Amino acid sequence: MKVLYLTPGCFDKGGISRYSRYQITALRELYGDKSIRILSLLGPQPDSFEEPFSVNWHAGKNTRWQQFRFIMQTLRQLLTWHPDIIHIAHVNFSGFACILAAVFRVKTVLNVYGLEVWSGLSADAAFGLRKVDFVIADCHYTGNYVEAEGLRKRGSTTVIWDCVDLERFFPAEVNEGVRLKYQIPDRADYFVIMSLGRLSKTAAHKGYDRLIKVFHKLHENNDKVRLVIAGKGDNRDTYEEMVRQFGVADSVTFTGMVDDKDLPDLYRCASVFSLVSDRAKGRGEGIPLTPLEAMSCGVPIVVGNHDGSQEAVVDSLNGYVIDPYDLEGHVKIFEELSSSPQLLKKKSESAINISQTLFSYTNFKNKHRDFYSNLL
Repeated sequence: MKVLYLTPGCFDKGGISRYSRYQITALRELYGDKSIRILSLLGPQPDSFEEPFSVNWHAGKNTRWQQFRFIMQTLRQLLTWHPDIIHIAHVNFSGFACILAAVFRVKTVLNVYGLEVWSGLSADAAFGLRKVDFVIADCHYTGNYVEAEGLRKRGSTTVIWDCVDLERFFPAEVNEGVRLKYQIPDRADYFVIMSLGRLSKTAAHKGYDRLIKVFHKLHENNDKVRLVIAGKGDNRDTYEEMVRQFGVADSVTFTGMVDDKDLPDLYRCASVFSLVSDRAKGRGEGIPLTPLEAMSCGVPIVVGNHDGSQEAVVDSLNGYVIDPYDLEGHVKIFEELSSSPQLLKKKSESAINISQTLFSYTNFKNKHRDFYSNLL
């Protein structure tokens, strides 16, 4: 079986790129490097993953000319390599891919994640989503959405959750070098709340502004709490101004961009991880990877109930699912955890067990093996 894999990019640190990297790695391990060819619209950038990742061809930036080159390269592979399957990593590629697949009589697989689907599909993307042979959703929420909206038949979507590399993300003692590098308070002395992601205006749904308000309220009655917001983006200045206005700047750390190699040790510095996103047009998550990585390191999580994030929490064992706009409820969760080491320890242990059981790379790979075995 030969698979032509089309992706907008697999070099940056965004969620779709991470999912693509895990997926490509799984397919290569299952069917061999020579059976998988990867075409990427975007090439490596200065802030890409530090670890190299090989593809068969990539363009440069997302311009009309580079898009044309990408389509021509896809056509070339179909003419000369004759793949059995085109695997499409983003719905925006599905329209032209389905047309080419029909001409060359190959099957199509499409990944859907969430935000790109409910934020308004172009005509060709909507056409592609309806016409592809098979769809993989990264969470049940997104899979249910595309079926409920009539974009796919009921029961036609396969859910394969994102995964975590448990050989990297596991519980361990705090690495003092990494903690000091990013100026993170010691959780032996403080209750450390952490969030991580893009601090950009386009990622405002991640709720950093709400988290800062929650922290301000919490800090009024507990000066032993600290907030760490990791990541970079064009909205960082806004968040920094918020913490200054609330008078909690001395208790909030902005780490800036985090090296990928430091991520496991960064999570281990936290007492709890919070990413409570809201959903609307242009807003929301599928199942975000950062809470999964955090709980693999033994950190309980707090996520929102508006999107696929809620699937990371199982029966409240490893964390909490709350309404993004329930700020008082968010405060109470932190108060409960910060005042009960026993509860924190129990949820930490459950986080590890659930991560190993449900979100391992082995599970992810096996689900792709089962999925692909039914395609041809």
